[in-house]
Amino acid sequence: MGLTEVGIREESAVSMKHARILRGPYQMSFDITNKCNFRCLHCYNRSGENPVIERELTDEEVLEFANDLARLKLFNFCFCGGEPFLRFELMCEVGKILSSSGSIVSFVTNGSLVTEEKAKKLLASGVTRGQVSLDGDNPVSYERLRRVKGSFEKAVNAIKILKEVGFKEVDVAFCPTAWNIDEVESTFLLCKELGVTGFRVQPLMLLGRGKEHAKEILPTPLQYRELVKTINFMKEKYLFDESSTTCAACSLTPGVAHNMNIEWGDPVDHLIRFPTIVEHCTTFAGVKADGSLQVSPYLPITVGNIRRHKFSEYWENGLARMWEIPKIKELARRIVSVEDMGRNDEGIPTVWFDEDIAVDIIDDNLLGGA
Repeated sequence: MGLTEVGIREESAVSMKHARILRGPYQMSFDITNKCNFRCLHCYNRSGENPVIERELTDEEVLEFANDLARLKLFNFCFCGGEPFLRFELMCEVGKILSSSGSIVSFVTNGSLVTEEKAKKLLASGVTRGQVSLDGDNPVSYERLRRVKGSFEKAVNAIKILKEVGFKEVDVAFCPTAWNIDEVESTFLLCKELGVTGFRVQPLMLLGRGKEHAKEILPTPLQYRELVKTINFMKEKYLFDESSTTCAACSLTPGVAHNMNIEWGDPVDHLIRFPTIVEHCTTFAGVKADGSLQVSPYLPITVGNIRRHKFSEYWENGLARMWEIPKIKELARRIVSVEDMGRNDEGIPTVWFDEDIAVDIIDDNLLGGA
């Protein structure tokens, strides 16, 4: 039977072939916990309060999952959350397992629980990359969003500690709000002084607490337009000046991003690309803290759970092709902008508030095997 006879375009044959030969995903995120010591106003997955918390994987289940992943030899694996450092010892154990198999292991954190001792132990376990959230250049602005007194100082100190103990890649995530959006350049310069390697900015996602507090924190369309202009200006000013023989900000080789990248992220981009141009072979996978296989953190649907079948079994049964599933395409088509993330459509669960639509690509035979 040909591809067109089963509803798949002939031009997709190359990506179908890639999906069959991929040993595992290129990169993977894992919410090691959704518990959190903060209650940030903008948190898209309502860390500390969402429905997943009561059924998180046990330490033993996480280690079994890690050993299964080690056989797939992932390129990159990231501990997400919640606040991953709340399960610090488990992070170290998983880090050892995955780094020993050749994976690059990283984490995201609010920085509040980072100490020199923990940073050294984490690095020794094979976790080599980190991202700290820093949404402003001063305590007043930062802590208005994070709602924890002293958290700005701890975030800055976490960056210093990670750099001092030997983490070569330490990035910063900056979430723009109505009151901090004019601080993006000054925050970038603070990060530059701290030796940060990457500075990522993306629009506020109208999900979770970000949706609940949108009126208070959401920048205006004009503020967003000015922000993009500022970021483009910063790239020219601080990264390189191709018209000169030296960098505009220092005496380094022109045309090179001098140890610090600036990125404007688009959280909606994958919801447009994945169901279309890479529907038959996605190289990214995400697992929630309860073991559910996440299609996207912004869609209320899961396609399996590692408590039922091993992750490797899901991959062998076509997980790379999950974006072919009609229901997933239908949910993704609803979102073409960040504003659409906060929609309340009848009959569709509200992501991170309601229980997800749960299907299983193995038990329901959604993809007909690998």
